[in-house]
Amino acid sequence: MGIRGDGRPLGDPDERLVPRAGRAWSFSHDLSAGEILPVRFGDLPAAEAARRLFADLDADLAARFEAGDLLVAGYHLGVGEGGAAAARALAAAGFGAVIAASFADAFDEAVLAAGLPALEVDAPAIFHTGNRLRINFEGGTIANLSSGDRQPVRNLTDALLARLRASLAR
Repeated sequence: MGIRGDGRPLGDPDERLVPRAGRAWSFSHDLSAGEILPVRFGDLPAAEAARRLFADLDADLAARFEAGDLLVAGYHLGVGEGGAAAARALAAAGFGAVIAASFADAFDEAVLAAGLPALEVDAPAIFHTGNRLRINFEGGTIANLSSGDRQPVRNLTDALLARLRASLAR
């Protein structure tokens, strides 16, 4: 193990990310940024916008979210305009991460900029609404605690892990 400039060893346990657990909210493919947060609410402060998440799909859905919940979707998550506002609203609502088969252009970056992990898995359909999920960042896996299924995180590179360590610092 090497030594950093400040004398601490590389891979210091203090830098390791604590696993996150939360309840899944699952959606299908092509969930647009405008479905996450209707564009008309995009200029609201993030905390107020958080109360309007998914308003056009289910007006009462945002009231059921709890801190640490996890958004799960299929391919092309966040397509369309309003991605940055939708990501900020998800963070303000207390979501713990956003998980998808793939992200629309720049939506994963908007999620990361909002302070949330944007994680890709091959088969997010094994994570159903209400399932308890556990993200092991250091191990690069997401476990469905309700079924026992596991998925490797496909986009968890060293660079992304370092960025998450910096942004998710305790």
